[in-house]
Amino acid sequence: MLMKAVKFLSVLFLCFITMSISLARAFASGVARQEAVATALDASNEHKATGLSVTAESAILYEVSSKTIIYNKRADEKMPVSYLTKLMTILLTAEKLETDREFTLDRKLITSADANSKQGSQIWLDVGEKISIRELLKSVTIGNANDACVVLAEGISGSENAFVKVMNSRAKSLGMRDTSFVDSTGISDSNISTAKDIALLSAEVLKHTNLKGYFTTWMDNVRGGKAELVNLNTLVRKYKGISGLKACASEKAGNCIAASASRNNMNLVAVALKTKDSDSRAVDAKAMLNFGFDGYDMYAPEIPKDAVEPINVTHGVVLKTDTYVDGTARLVIKRGTAGDIGISFDRMSKLEAPVKKNTKVGELVFSMGSKQILKHNIYTKNDVQRIDLVGAFSKLLLSLLRI
Repeated sequence: MLMKAVKFLSVLFLCFITMSISLARAFASGVARQEAVATALDASNEHKATGLSVTAESAILYEVSSKTIIYNKRADEKMPVSYLTKLMTILLTAEKLETDREFTLDRKLITSADANSKQGSQIWLDVGEKISIRELLKSVTIGNANDACVVLAEGISGSENAFVKVMNSRAKSLGMRDTSFVDSTGISDSNISTAKDIALLSAEVLKHTNLKGYFTTWMDNVRGGKAELVNLNTLVRKYKGISGLKACASEKAGNCIAASASRNNMNLVAVALKTKDSDSRAVDAKAMLNFGFDGYDMYAPEIPKDAVEPINVTHGVVLKTDTYVDGTARLVIKRGTAGDIGISFDRMSKLEAPVKKNTKVGELVFSMGSKQILKHNIYTKNDVQRIDLVGAFSKLLLSLLRI
């Protein structure tokens, strides 16, 4: 019995020496890094339009899900945006419907004298008339009813002036840096924005998919048939994949349009400001949408398996920990260039415990030629505690018992 105990202790001592040597080597080696590279052909992901004729003074073609500008014609130039201002009123109405249980489509609001006094496009509301939020929303999205717009503004914020403050605050939160609203309707020429800012606003509006039915309706009526609504965005009648938004005109702003459509996983918004007439705004919007759908594709990056394989951990209670990539955004690329995309990653091969969850251990890079088009970080999935002497001996004893 004594001999067996001596033998066991001798084996245990040898194992301890072996472990100590291994740990010393790990300390000496430091942290290694590895890299895998796939070379792309000489290509570019710069979205510059060629052969696209747009007559508008300012225009943009924007892919919503990837936040990519495909075409840009003086898109940062400030100018009056006419009744495209109503897109913000529509957005705030949609958000109010989602966050306030008492603010429902069936709820009726009362028409004020101020709302009744609005000129231009309207549904001829009488002072004191009660009308549902559903009909008001239809009147603003399908038509451009100014009186309905003010009733909504007052119903949300108490007064149009208070509502305008909310409009400008929301614009700021969306990154609309060159936008300033002065009313809820767009009647004033002092409602200033840019094609780029209108694209950002449109993208946010499109998140509210319940609005699509309104935006894509060609004709309707409200107030029991007393007021007809006609959509000025003529693309809703015949453009494949159309999903909204709004067209309008005023003397100073000219003809303007923000049009959206979806095909093949691409969600495009085309904005044209100050076209010469209503036909030109539709032609410009259609040309930009066609340019996007015909010349570009959505690319969904595939993550190499070895980029996210488990990473070794020294001095830890476990020998490895899993890794992951922080999401994979889709990219807009020129049609036919998917094969030109190069994928490379650079990550640590070892970590020393303790290791915190979500520790950055590398980067995954997608490129075309010398141009980097997308980068993601690689992180650890779990915490790994540092092993102590007791834990080390426990693991050794368990290994010996298995023998």
